[in-house]
Amino acid sequence: MTSAKQLFSGINISCVRGGRLLFSGLSFGLNPGGVIHLSGANGAGKTSLLRIMAGALPVADGGISWDGRYFLENGLQGHAERYSFLPSDDSSLKPLETTLENLCFWASFWGIADGACPGALEKMHILNLKDTPVRYLSAGQKRRLSLARVFLKSVPLWLLDEPFNGLDRDSHDLFVQALDAHCAGGGMAVVASHHPIEPPKGGTLQRVEVGS
Repeated sequence: MTSAKQLFSGINISCVRGGRLLFSGLSFGLNPGGVIHLSGANGAGKTSLLRIMAGALPVADGGISWDGRYFLENGLQGHAERYSFLPSDDSSLKPLETTLENLCFWASFWGIADGACPGALEKMHILNLKDTPVRYLSAGQKRRLSLARVFLKSVPLWLLDEPFNGLDRDSHDLFVQALDAHCAGGGMAVVASHHPIEPPKGGTLQRVEVGS
């Protein structure tokens, strides 16, 4: 169920990719502190839904709003300032640059001071790898770096595609702690994952089955 009081919401959304209907009639609603867990089979449309929420894909039907207004009212850039997006892989990392250099590149791109980068690395316990080129990182370490990039932006909404990929138990717990802190501070998240997610303190977990 959604309501006009919900900050980020969608009503009866349909998605068509390559001439194929992935899902239809899907509605969601998020308020500060809330988490939506997208579940469903591979190819059901979870990533497509995240991209729709980011404004990168159009909806075939239905509509999305932010605080009661069309979510792209201020353009793609205006909406981009409200969210951080985590892709399902880490291919956007620059392999010849260090972990810190990778983060500083994105900080500069977003107009964020470089001084914020060490703290983001420390959240995922990879500050000790700040001078290590990305090509020498393990798959799990690369994922932790991609998550640190999400933490860089001070935004209300996280759109996360398979954040647990490659994470060991300790790294899994670090991410869940960061998600909990984000939501406890008034943030929101949409998480596409096959892994179970516990609701954050004071928040709500809305499980959405996509394409099922």
